[in-house]
Amino acid sequence: MKKSDIYEITIKILGVYLLVSNLSKVPGFFTFLKTFNALSGSDHASEQMNLFWLNIINFIFMLALSIFLIAGTKLITRAVTNATDKQENIKLFADRKVIYEIALIIIGGLLIVNNVPDLLYRIYNMSSENDKNAVISSITRVFVGILAVAFGKRIAIFFAK
Repeated sequence: MKKSDIYEITIKILGVYLLVSNLSKVPGFFTFLKTFNALSGSDHASEQMNLFWLNIINFIFMLALSIFLIAGTKLITRAVTNATDKQENIKLFADRKVIYEIALIIIGGLLIVNNVPDLLYRIYNMSSENDKNAVISSITRVFVGILAVAFGKRIAIFFAK
């Protein structure tokens, strides 16, 4: 494995992390929209709409960045590395697929660990419709984490190509 391969792996892992963390925000958008519809007659509606558009722009930007990092890994690696990086051999304990699999398990595990306490707290203190929406959002984030852990091997094979 060359030193430039390490750059490729790192860039792709960063893209996968941004993609997974960004996709876990999608349920929050639906929760926000449902809450916004309930508040549409209040004085804070325009402020809430500005916040919503800011979140949408942030989501699109992060999604584009993660797709660019994943799809343009070779291009970015060529821009970052020099000629010696492509010739210098490095010994690693594992190949690309195993490194991607480890990264996906860590990313999924972090999503699960970060969201389970919030989920349990929200289930324990559920009293209104907004709390139900937050529970659904937390469940979805935990589910995305479980998918990343459970299908880490298959996703790693896809990224190792």
